[in-house]
Amino acid sequence: MPNARKKAIDCLLRCERGGFSNLVLLQELASSGLDARDRGFCTALVYGTLSRKLTADSILSSCLDRPLAKLDAEVLEILRAGVYQIFWMDSVPARAAISESVDLCRAFRKSSAAGLVNAVLRRCSALELESVINSASDENEKVSLRYSVCPELAEMFRRQYGTGAEEILASFFEPSDTYLRVNTLITDEDSAIAHLKDEGIETEKTELPGCLRIVSGFSGRSSMITSGEVRIQSLPAQFAAHAVNAVPGDTLLDMCSAPGGKTMCLAQDMHNEGRLIALDSSPRRLELVRKAASRERINIVETICSDASEYHSDMQFDAVLCDVPCSGYGEMASKPELRYKSPAVSEPLPEIQYSILCNAARMVRDGGRIVYSTCTVLERENRDVIDRFLAEHRQFRLALPEMVPSFASVDRDMISFVPGKGGSEGFFVAAMVKI
Repeated sequence: MPNARKKAIDCLLRCERGGFSNLVLLQELASSGLDARDRGFCTALVYGTLSRKLTADSILSSCLDRPLAKLDAEVLEILRAGVYQIFWMDSVPARAAISESVDLCRAFRKSSAAGLVNAVLRRCSALELESVINSASDENEKVSLRYSVCPELAEMFRRQYGTGAEEILASFFEPSDTYLRVNTLITDEDSAIAHLKDEGIETEKTELPGCLRIVSGFSGRSSMITSGEVRIQSLPAQFAAHAVNAVPGDTLLDMCSAPGGKTMCLAQDMHNEGRLIALDSSPRRLELVRKAASRERINIVETICSDASEYHSDMQFDAVLCDVPCSGYGEMASKPELRYKSPAVSEPLPEIQYSILCNAARMVRDGGRIVYSTCTVLERENRDVIDRFLAEHRQFRLALPEMVPSFASVDRDMISFVPGKGGSEGFFVAAMVKI
């Protein structure tokens, strides 16, 4: 699959320059001309190489006589992808991975590096992966190498989850299930299942109303997505909107709405009747919300460009959704670049999250509801924020939603989606009522 491999290296180079893997793949594959099989191989190679980058770099460093930073960018990505194929792609024989990597040097006009790539990958293929991992200086570095996460993140997972840390970290190598949200303003679950089946996409109902799980046949495209009849959206994200308990005629506020998936869920639960204000601090991202509303035939959404921690309204809302900015560590399976982001970068986030929550509290009517959600698994951004809020806002209490998916974990009426369980990524939801 030389074309698929070359496209994968193109994607990896863009990601190394700061591109987000999911967006880069979407853009590159759209114009690639690759068939479905090659697109699948390219996707697996890109995500796999990114997910194992830290471990691959350690393997390469042990087989090179120069620092990785001294290599041309194209050569380094060819080597990383070669190592991934040798150690983690069972369908690719080592000799084929080496041979194709050498050919890629020529494809990228790096013929002078072909001998180096051949020699280094041959040395790598002779290594035992466990021996590389066991060469780590301490247990934390060993966890970091085994699961290809930065040492600081490995330490935080071990501190927070103890003996369960490695099971969670291992789950990030497995793809999460893909879910669709049915736009109940246009169609219903049974009709959507039938229409998707006509396109070769098998789906099934889930515990969550309006949520379908994709079983097979989905390549990322469907006429139903284009028409606004369904959208791709994770089950936990749909659940966060479901926990608002929106009903027709409500006046609701979505504090951090873009790109708009949860906003659309709220509007559908409201039967497109009532008032729904969608905030975001980015005009460009608010345009995504407006486009989603137009595509899904929703006309009750009012977009306002504002910082969620500073927005003020004299209205008293029936409910406020605070899907706050977070470190995103629950999504490492689909966003592998997060593996190498130190938790230190996210240290300011709990204060920002708390300020958004406090601002929401000022605008909720008596008997109204706040739903707080994140896509991270760090307690300092989840339970710690809620515990602080409840301690300082005695008029609020936790309120467990009536329906909680069976694979979610519930602790003191706060809901966590643990990565790997039920095919889910990591997510956190806490619903609170003002009494």
